[in-house]
Amino acid sequence: MRSRILAPLGLALALALAPVVALAQAIQPLDRIVAVVNQGAIMASELEERVEQARSQLTGRGISPPSEQALRSQVLDRMILEEIQLQMAEEANLSVDDTELNRTVRGIAESNGMTLEQFADALEADGLTLAGVREEVRREMLMRQLQQRRVASRVNISDREVDRYLERQGANRDARYRLAHILVALPQSPSSSEVSEAQNKIQRLASELAAGADFAELAAAESDGGQALNGGDLGWRRDGELPSLFADVVPHLEVGEVSEPLRSTSGFHLVKLVDREGGAQQAVVREHRARHILIETTPNRDEQRAEALANQIRQRLVNGENFAALAQQFSDDSGSALNGGELGWLRPGQTVPAFEEAMNALEVGEISQPVRSRFGYHIIVVDERRQQDVTREAQRRQVRETLFQRKVNDELEAWLQEIRADAFIEKRL
Repeated sequence: MRSRILAPLGLALALALAPVVALAQAIQPLDRIVAVVNQGAIMASELEERVEQARSQLTGRGISPPSEQALRSQVLDRMILEEIQLQMAEEANLSVDDTELNRTVRGIAESNGMTLEQFADALEADGLTLAGVREEVRREMLMRQLQQRRVASRVNISDREVDRYLERQGANRDARYRLAHILVALPQSPSSSEVSEAQNKIQRLASELAAGADFAELAAAESDGGQALNGGDLGWRRDGELPSLFADVVPHLEVGEVSEPLRSTSGFHLVKLVDREGGAQQAVVREHRARHILIETTPNRDEQRAEALANQIRQRLVNGENFAALAQQFSDDSGSALNGGELGWLRPGQTVPAFEEAMNALEVGEISQPVRSRFGYHIIVVDERRQQDVTREAQRRQVRETLFQRKVNDELEAWLQEIRADAFIEKRL
């Protein structure tokens, strides 16, 4: 009796479950985790989107993408490193100001010869969105902030270093090099077998290049460097901007030549000289000797009252009253007010953009309309203009900047290896 009851029940249950099983087989997971990074995760959908972007970028540069497996591995490694940095930025309470972010995105559009609206249309035509690009730029800016705090803030350049560089480089200091790079990375404190494996790999890559392999395609498929998905392209670098490891090698390469394998703490490197150019240039800037009166907004003086006061003072100046006396009486810029509003000789970039733009447009002796900046309302007079040769000064400033960047580049590569080694990473490809 029991068997006669259970058998039909089992059949009925099987029939009832059949549609559910079929539905379950038809439904595929919408997303899955491809890597765990500390407390965060990278999803398959994110990886696929970035892989497609990388493939499109390589194709657009005329570089044949590597195999699907190699490309996915390259992209995932970079996403892991980004995720670590973004987590560190969040822990440090770093943020990107919306105004600065919008200015950066607008600058990207303008560098491509487009308005923001045209840029958005072009992105849409490529299957992207302005919001998506804006978020990508925000992430890049956050990582730059973190790198500035953790790496660049530890780098200092002394006057003696600048002097030694100028003495050593002589005429060659104005040379510029376009480079491409392949890195076979080593972990921190590598074992002898890890060093041997990396050395064998870099020798194999050097042999393939010597036999005619395309450098960009090999970099995209094999390099552990940050620019691998750009074909290893490091762009143009001045002599002082070369990483220390390359500084003694690159100037002696012929255009198109690839260096012998180079060893650093971060791994083994191959560098290719894609192009070079040089030539010293005279640096001449236009300087303005200017005065101003600043009227700030305060809790007791709102925007409307501040503008009205600035207009009243301007009218008094137009009527012939003494600028220095009015500056001493009214200007909220305590630093210049005691000197009658004198600012001395000003060079490009030394004042806020609104002030500089208005100052550039004035005739000598002309009294400006009130100019609004983030500090308040300025009334500006330009007393004199001159062209100033700042070649030597500009050279020292440029050398300082390039030596600083060289040190930062050296420190950054080691720091990225360090934070990766300290992170918990589980790949699930």
